[in-house]
Amino acid sequence: MAQLCMGCMKEIGEVQVCPHCGFPQNSEQSAPFLPLGTKLREDHYIVGRKIDNNAEGARYIGYSYTMGTPVIIHEFMPAGICGRAKGKTNVVIRTGYEDRYHELNEAFLNYYRALARMRDLSAVPPIYDIFTENDVSYTVEEYYDSIPFTEFIERRGGSIDWNTARPLIMPLIAALSSLHAAGIGHYAVSPENIVVTSVGKLRMTGFAIDAIRRSGTNFLPELMDGCAAMEQYMDNADLSEATDIYGFTATLFYALTGRLPENSCDRKPDGKLPIPTAVFKRLPSHVVTALAGGLQVSPKKRIQTFEEMRTQLSAAPSVKAVRSEVSRSEMQNEVAHRYTKKRGGVPPYAWAALSVLSCLLILLVAGLFWIKDHPDWMLFGLGGETVTENSSVDEDDPDRVKIPNLVGMNYNEIVASQNSSSPYTVIKANEGIFSDKDPEGIIVAQSPSFDPEYRMKADKGVIIVVTVSKGLPNRPLPVVAGQPLENAVKALNDQGFIASPGNYTASDTIESGRVIGYENYNAGDMAPYGSKIVLNISTGSEKS
Repeated sequence: MAQLCMGCMKEIGEVQVCPHCGFPQNSEQSAPFLPLGTKLREDHYIVGRKIDNNAEGARYIGYSYTMGTPVIIHEFMPAGICGRAKGKTNVVIRTGYEDRYHELNEAFLNYYRALARMRDLSAVPPIYDIFTENDVSYTVEEYYDSIPFTEFIERRGGSIDWNTARPLIMPLIAALSSLHAAGIGHYAVSPENIVVTSVGKLRMTGFAIDAIRRSGTNFLPELMDGCAAMEQYMDNADLSEATDIYGFTATLFYALTGRLPENSCDRKPDGKLPIPTAVFKRLPSHVVTALAGGLQVSPKKRIQTFEEMRTQLSAAPSVKAVRSEVSRSEMQNEVAHRYTKKRGGVPPYAWAALSVLSCLLILLVAGLFWIKDHPDWMLFGLGGETVTENSSVDEDDPDRVKIPNLVGMNYNEIVASQNSSSPYTVIKANEGIFSDKDPEGIIVAQSPSFDPEYRMKADKGVIIVVTVSKGLPNRPLPVVAGQPLENAVKALNDQGFIASPGNYTASDTIESGRVIGYENYNAGDMAPYGSKIVLNISTGSEKS
């Protein structure tokens, strides 16, 4: 098989700097993380660069030779309990902590085995494999294109309105409800641990055993300021579904207001939550009530389950009215039925038929109201619909948006022009493409695509994923001789190269600190995009 880049797991042949992500192939992974190129599970997987790490362990980009795709490899390596020497694969357990290590390792395996059974939930990353090798446990998860939720909110002007937030967060509520029904808690729901995938769905990250989400354990707890519930700061306190309710509600508060609530330990126990007046006025009253209930400082006063949270966020006045009418009608039918039996008037079967017809009529009305208040019950976002000239879809429907034609436009200019009132959000796919005809930064493809014949439409707030040109795969090196080092580095970076200061050499013509030229190239030579370019820097005249 061709050589894989250890930074993005794309095939790169024999080049030393990846033309796709710019990762130098001669890089080394610092201890205590796995060396680049480590093979796991009898050569099923290869380990690349570290993506991130926490007190529980580390996540790496990897490649599955079986599936032929990049994956995320999650390694259990609890901080302070075990370590690894540089270049080694086995871990060394701290003396006296052997039992604790194996206890936590078992908790890690049990947690992720349970999580792997929830792979049908769109908000939970699918887990493909769980195994132990050399006394270290690993999970293998799906690798997917995404942007951080915080970046999504920033691009929307710093906050989003309720109509935009509702279809995004409802699948998240359903997933968290299902997780807790299966005995799985997240306990770190926050804007930092949510991403927006390329198909416009929210997905949770940051799953971990609860030992690092509470105080009073061997770990320094990793708690999300503004999103961690009060009980998480208390030693050995019980964590429950209400704990995740707090983190979820804080995240929703952030999306709607642009800021996180004050740290739960610093808030007064009365649970009052200051909401900016402008935000308060534009939020439906039932949403404000749900925010207040989900962010109660005391766990006992807080909304207890995600089903209750879903009900409160869905309890628009029209729905409440229909529910009341259904209940009232059922009572009337029951009274009428009893009265008929007593007085012997209309036969009971006639009343039964009328009761059935009445209930069907009321349920039909309730269904219409429910669809009105739940426009996201069908396909969300990118599913869209094809609308013909004779379609009955209202052309002036404020909740629908025509998919624009972005191909040929400048990606940075589009992103800069977007704000909270923009009817759609544009995000860039992780990988661009080289092009001989499209300059760097120009959009060359989009999904969903633009179709002038059928006028593709989608829900307002739809995410459009675009592929952006990286320009020419080979480009000329700029003139840098005589320039200050920082200017030369910027000129190279702007052209997509990786600048590297190299040899410091005496020069009678170039003053000290300025660039003499390139080590292996001349100005105007063509070099591959993303390649490492070494600069020679002057130390001044030898005589001076």
